[in-house]
Amino acid sequence: MQSERILHIDVLKSIAILFMIEVHASAQFAPSEIPKDSILAIIVACIGGLAAPLFIMLSGWGTQHSLILKRQNLEFEKSIFQWAIIRFLFLLVCQLIVNMIANHVFNWYTPGILSLLAICTLISIPLTKLSIKLKLILFSILCLTPLINYHLFEMEGNWSFLINANSPIEWINRILFNGTYPIFPWASFFILGSILRDCNNSLKIKMCSFGIILSISFIIFSILNNIEWASTQNDSLLTFFPASTAFIITANTTILLFFIISEKYEIKLKNITFTNSFTKIGQLSLTIYLLHFIPLRIFHEFNLNEWNLSEAVIITLIFTFIWWPLSVIHNKWLNKYSFETLLKYILAKKNIPSTSVRES
Repeated sequence: MQSERILHIDVLKSIAILFMIEVHASAQFAPSEIPKDSILAIIVACIGGLAAPLFIMLSGWGTQHSLILKRQNLEFEKSIFQWAIIRFLFLLVCQLIVNMIANHVFNWYTPGILSLLAICTLISIPLTKLSIKLKLILFSILCLTPLINYHLFEMEGNWSFLINANSPIEWINRILFNGTYPIFPWASFFILGSILRDCNNSLKIKMCSFGIILSISFIIFSILNNIEWASTQNDSLLTFFPASTAFIITANTTILLFFIISEKYEIKLKNITFTNSFTKIGQLSLTIYLLHFIPLRIFHEFNLNEWNLSEAVIITLIFTFIWWPLSVIHNKWLNKYSFETLLKYILAKKNIPSTSVRES
């Protein structure tokens, strides 16, 4: 009998992909005259700041979980390297698909969140063999890498710089240090997920408490020095492009808090009537991530972005939450057709068993 899926992971995956859709929709539909310091703009920025970190952390958790399940079976363990290579190549192809669909935003070669996850898949093989202590050290170093990056590499927050590379060396730099989602420091979220898969509750609470103290200190520092606390770009203390150390620590702390709360209340989540349907979004996260760029591209091509504030809010909410009923419909009638199923099919053809988010 197949084991039960881990509910709080599926719930968090659903939240992560909806956050991702919301921030992309807001960028497409939001009127340009909205003040950056308005309540609405701050809410959108907070959601946007957590979408990718949560998405990456859950990938780290899931990859660690898959490797543990595979290593429990000697027959599966022999296929781990082949599994990682296939997953690596599959995610790179998916990144290329995203870039081609949204070529009004990206170049075909632009590294993105899926190429980050592809590389992290390869990293996960040696990572899973490390002790929790060594993972914590590596995690801490990655959180501090933005301080080093600013001294060693050209760091700009403008979009043209982030998505362009004029040479192979620049392209490698974009992947590693100064692109949209460079390994250093964005892999810290992946490693956090790997840590959370195996650590005890006491360590989770200690990490979260320390992170909260640091996050509050960033706010106090910004107030005392009259520095803008957070923005997507520019000269704030917390910046997304490029990711600052303050942002990396604060985002890791927030998604860790999300994880602790969802894990603690998993039993209560099971008793909520709509939870089961909501988790269908997370079970289809890769497919939804790729597909949601298609209507956004259509809106762009037909220049359907002249909305007032009320219209922009309504259409953003509709576009975000429409994926909930669509995922339920897909699960009922079309569950054989998804990128997740395609990856499982490719692995099966190579006689490599796939693993899902289920209890060990």
